[in-house]
Amino acid sequence: MVVGGESFELYARDIIECIHVLWADLEFLPYLVFEPERHYADDDHTIQMYHDMNTGKWWWATQVRKMSYTPSTVYEQFDFRKTWRNITEKAGITIIPVILSLDKTQLTVFGNKTAYPVYMTIGNLPKHIQRKPSRQGQILLAYLPTSKLKHIWNKAARRRAVANLFHACMAFLVRPLETLGVSGLHLMSGDGAIRDCHPIFAAYAGDYPEQILVTCTKSGECPTCPAPRDEIGDPDLVGSPRDVPPILAALDTIDKDPTTFCRACKAVGIKPVQHPFWQNLPFVNIFRSIIPNILHQMYQGNIKHLISWIQQACGEEEIDARCRRLPPNHNIRLFLKGISSLSRVTGTEHDQICRFLLGIIIDIKLPNQVLTARLLHAVRGLLDFLYLAKFPVHTTETLQQLDDALCMYHDNRQVFIDLGIRSNFNFPKDHFINHYHELIEIFGTTDNFNTEYTERLHIDLAKNAFRATNSKDEYLQMTAWLDRRERVLLHEKFINRRVAESLEAAPVPAGPLRLPPLVYPREIKMACFPSAYGVCLDDVVRLYGASDFVGALSWFVVHLQHPDYTRGQVEYAASHLHIPLQKISVFHRIRFVARDPFSLDPTGDIVVDSIHCEPAYYDKYGNLIPGRFDTAVINHRDGGRAGVRGML
Repeated sequence: MVVGGESFELYARDIIECIHVLWADLEFLPYLVFEPERHYADDDHTIQMYHDMNTGKWWWATQVRKMSYTPSTVYEQFDFRKTWRNITEKAGITIIPVILSLDKTQLTVFGNKTAYPVYMTIGNLPKHIQRKPSRQGQILLAYLPTSKLKHIWNKAARRRAVANLFHACMAFLVRPLETLGVSGLHLMSGDGAIRDCHPIFAAYAGDYPEQILVTCTKSGECPTCPAPRDEIGDPDLVGSPRDVPPILAALDTIDKDPTTFCRACKAVGIKPVQHPFWQNLPFVNIFRSIIPNILHQMYQGNIKHLISWIQQACGEEEIDARCRRLPPNHNIRLFLKGISSLSRVTGTEHDQICRFLLGIIIDIKLPNQVLTARLLHAVRGLLDFLYLAKFPVHTTETLQQLDDALCMYHDNRQVFIDLGIRSNFNFPKDHFINHYHELIEIFGTTDNFNTEYTERLHIDLAKNAFRATNSKDEYLQMTAWLDRRERVLLHEKFINRRVAESLEAAPVPAGPLRLPPLVYPREIKMACFPSAYGVCLDDVVRLYGASDFVGALSWFVVHLQHPDYTRGQVEYAASHLHIPLQKISVFHRIRFVARDPFSLDPTGDIVVDSIHCEPAYYDKYGNLIPGRFDTAVINHRDGGRAGVRGML
């Protein structure tokens, strides 16, 4: 491609061939979904459930039992409250939702080598396959040009040229979908069944700069709805997605003079981009296709701002001091130097900070006698919204809880304005979370499209490929290296399949759909051998703080031997029981493990929590390592799955 007299190279694959590879993979055959479904949590079918993409309303609206191929219906606005209504009947087709994601990444620690990979997957694959790079459910579709076009001196012309170059490259990638999305093509799956498939662009996952680049909207605006830029922080102004037909009509004026084209685009609120890649795609509303992004919108957006506001309100020294006082816990990372000195904080670190953020401000005092309760409610509302938005399964009830948490945040965030930290909340990432409820109903839960998966793909499909080159003409070498690597992986799959056949292994049945639980069942797992042998009973009292260990052991032995005794009888017998032990073996840790049925090893144990009981000791350098004694809340008798009733 030539822009301003300079040529740029686009390294791309045929998107239809990529779809065929995913569709025909034998490993994916038991999990492919071919039609939309509605799931309910009750027998009355009043509480609807949303998880994988085929349970959302988009698939129902696009599944064309009756489809008209006229342009007026192909580009018509979707009505997700009812099924698609058209004229020409064409039954028995299969929709292939195409999901694209792209994000520019740095290839070198020093220098300016960057890559712009485009990844593709299909919504027919369940999310537990899409999110695991080891399953190869995502395919590298292209490397886009990364040039900033510095040879164009005018900044406005340069920005327009960069946008036009991006859309020209993307249009080349998705051009086969313009016709095949309507006419369809025959694809054979791994079992030999041939289906009439219609690949349709469904969703785009990316950060905010890529969102406005894709939608041709202006910086500072919402990429979905036409909320005013200066009032984007008002939740009452959140509206429906932009209307597509007027925008397409404005884009068609490019055949006229440039002034008319620019004025028409300005009137509908988009940039004057020549032929956006989605202009001719059937059944696509690009403003509806922008999906939630937990990593960039929440962790690297709202949560990042929230932590900064709390530090300004409470003081960095106080926040750091409270971070250093936190006790150790299996699921919490300790920031022993505080959090104010952190730079280039990752999404993982923001996730770790969220786990104790509310706890460290629970009794903090704010300046100017501002009520701490308002700060607590604002923080709790946003954190509740974050964790509810990450649910792997949503229902109409949990979505209502999501709205309640967002309402709590909106009702109390005024505290940051009263403290002089903010003057308004007019930034797009804070606005976009108002669309989460609707988008979850349309496309399924947020873990279908999280960009954390594509960030992980950067390592395998961009950074490692670059390290295999000599850093000169790297893209030719990167594509050759990736091609050979994929051939090796395909051959490895073939060998494993033939070995399984030779062992006469039973084929994996599709079976009923298993929904991912919110909390996996936990089991207690102890070590095979004690952590300490021959610990005297006096040391149990002195080092471990078990002051009534002998009495508790006596009570346990009597109750075990005589379960029919009353409490008074047990206590009387325990007081006269002789314990013929002077030393015991001690275990310092109890682990709680769970198993993920969607992982590559469904029988593997995942440590989800642990309880420590370790006395202080000296390491080999003579340093005193403090002891750790965790607090455990035990479900004694009639306790439920939640709450503190029946707990000890």
